[in-house]
Amino acid sequence: MVGGVGSALIIGCFLMPEKWAQSLRNETIKLLGPVLSTADKPITFFSHMDSKLKTLDEAQDEVTKLHQQVADLQLRNQILSDKEAENKRLREMLGFQAASQYELLPCRVVSREPSSWWDSVQINVGWDTNKVLDQKFHGKYSLTSDQPVVSPRGVVGKTGVVSHYVTDVILLVNENCSISATLDGTHDQGIVQGQGNFDESKARVKVKYLPKESQVAVGQFIVTSGLGPYFPAGLRLGTVTEVPPLNNTYPTFGLYREAIIEPTADLNQLDELFIVLGPKQEATPSQ
Repeated sequence: MVGGVGSALIIGCFLMPEKWAQSLRNETIKLLGPVLSTADKPITFFSHMDSKLKTLDEAQDEVTKLHQQVADLQLRNQILSDKEAENKRLREMLGFQAASQYELLPCRVVSREPSSWWDSVQINVGWDTNKVLDQKFHGKYSLTSDQPVVSPRGVVGKTGVVSHYVTDVILLVNENCSISATLDGTHDQGIVQGQGNFDESKARVKVKYLPKESQVAVGQFIVTSGLGPYFPAGLRLGTVTEVPPLNNTYPTFGLYREAIIEPTADLNQLDELFIVLGPKQEATPSQ
């Protein structure tokens, strides 16, 4: 209806004399101004809504991009942390090798079975490596079974079956791993032997046959005694964590003491290791 009235007034303006037409136009504007203003509001409202919707879409896109950037930065940070840890570990290995009084063959763990986690690992050297050792040490040292396997923290175990490219390492917690040992700072000697189990995700190892009058105490170090044919003296084996009272029944019958030790080497985290070949050789002067 408003549109019809407006159309009639507009047509009338063309038919009237100029003086009357001007007056009518002024009155028409006064009359239709509020109506036209009200009609314009929905257009303005939807225009603003469309602008706001575009702003929300842009904000959502920005949030998505920021999430992706955060994920990328977290991944890069993790890679850098891993590289830093590896770099620190390798520097420790190099320092240990340089300071050691023994010839050490570096190796890396390449396999570890969940079913035999505490029993053994496989390393990336085998009897094929003896070709290199023969050239370097002129046949004095070679890779065989029962050689000490160590990390900078202490003894890990000993070599087992040596095959072409890999070698089994019998871990310290394995029941088949027995090493002559002594209580650090004393002359008390015994045998360190794995117990084939673990407690709260920690390897369990026992030192047996200590003298019954031994003053072994929690916190003392157990080291290799050097009495065996393969393990030199002074290699750190573990720390005493428990000293049961002297037992007059089986299996000790009160003849000797036993103690529980925790290996100083972390048997859960095994990466780069060394095989102890023997005393360091003097450098041969060049001819």
